[in-house]
Amino acid sequence: RGLLGTTMLFVYPMESFVARHVCVVLFFQGRSAHEGDDTSVLNRRDRRITLTVALYLTAVIPAALFEDLGGVLAATGAVGGSCLSYIGPGIVYIGIHGGRFMELSNAFF
Repeated sequence: RGLLGTTMLFVYPMESFVARHVCVVLFFQGRSAHEGDDTSVLNRRDRRITLTVALYLTAVIPAALFEDLGGVLAATGAVGGSCLSYIGPGIVYIGIHGGRFMELSNAFF
């Protein structure tokens, strides 16, 4: 168990790369972080460390406090599955046939 805990301690912050990137862009600079010189905004070590620790604690604290998260996982799975099955095909259709869809919607409305 100790080795598994050590592995999770070192691997989990790397897994939260996308969430950390999104938080840096949202909290510190907004859309202008991706226009021009974004390395000054995105690559600051103090921001990366602070957000990594914050994201890690927001994942570890509920996991340590609650014994059974089955209901939360079930609700998350139901919402995610519904989005994939009901919204996903329409978005894929619009992505593939976007021009034709706009022509038909303009003709109809």
